[in-house]
Amino acid sequence: MLAASRLALIALAAIWGSNFLLVDVALGGANPAQIVAARLWLGGAILLAICVAMRRQLPRGVGIWARLLLMGILGQALPWMLFAWGQQNVSVSMAGIYNSITPLASLPVVWLLLRHKGSRGEVVASVLGFGGIIVLMAPWGEQSNSSLTGQLACLGGAVCYAVAYAYAKYLISTLGYSKVALAASQALVAGLLMLVVTAPQLLDPMDPRAAVVGSLVAMGIGTAVAFLLNYWLIGAVGPLQAGLAFYLMPLVAVGLGVGLRGDVLYTHQIAGAAVVFGALALQYVIDRRETVESPEPEVAQENVVEQGEAGASTRVEQ
Repeated sequence: MLAASRLALIALAAIWGSNFLLVDVALGGANPAQIVAARLWLGGAILLAICVAMRRQLPRGVGIWARLLLMGILGQALPWMLFAWGQQNVSVSMAGIYNSITPLASLPVVWLLLRHKGSRGEVVASVLGFGGIIVLMAPWGEQSNSSLTGQLACLGGAVCYAVAYAYAKYLISTLGYSKVALAASQALVAGLLMLVVTAPQLLDPMDPRAAVVGSLVAMGIGTAVAFLLNYWLIGAVGPLQAGLAFYLMPLVAVGLGVGLRGDVLYTHQIAGAAVVFGALALQYVIDRRETVESPEPEVAQENVVEQGEAGASTRVEQ
């Protein structure tokens, strides 16, 4: 991997991993709906400006916009809302760990929706990973500093990313428009839906402190930058290598949570996280080995799910 690719990989992991810290800071003066709307509107506006500068045509047709709306709900608005809501009772570190579950959830979701069998690495990792989730939640004992409902909300957000991945991969990968145009349209149409559905929450008073406003702006800019970095990486090193950013992302979230927010991870949480991270690493090793043994042309994913707050081949914006 070239030096430029390594830097892009680290930058992408840093952006995705820091989103959980930024959400935690923003919750000090804004509600979850306001946080999600700011990310969608600002990120969409930046991507739209890039489309105009690059002279990329926006999608046309009611059917395409309807699919992009569904994609925006599944891949951005709903999981971002669930994670932001969950983080009211879940630490930055725990939210980052739960986001890492997305690739492990992708296999059962794809099988249930599309009857698509996964690779050997996906099967083994999913079985181990869900064992780690049970240990992470520890439903048989006290929940330490993270409520069970908050953890379930974050888990629901990860599952949304997995569903969005399946939808993007099989249903909207051949729309014929540039990825930047699709991402901008997706974010903006999801933002309009947020305006309608969550209008009362959006009108709640916000605390205009610099930290709160700065966090919202940083998340919006990060949404656009991460999308561009993500697809540049896929084109430069292939989807499997680019997916390493996803494995690094929860480590960034945990580091920031412990270092800057004073997060404390209890024994069962450390054990559960270790199983989940181990399952992810095992999946990458097995899939990498099978790729080397049976080389096939790597085709960049054409989905418009940005990675965030999904598997080695899932591209969901965190």
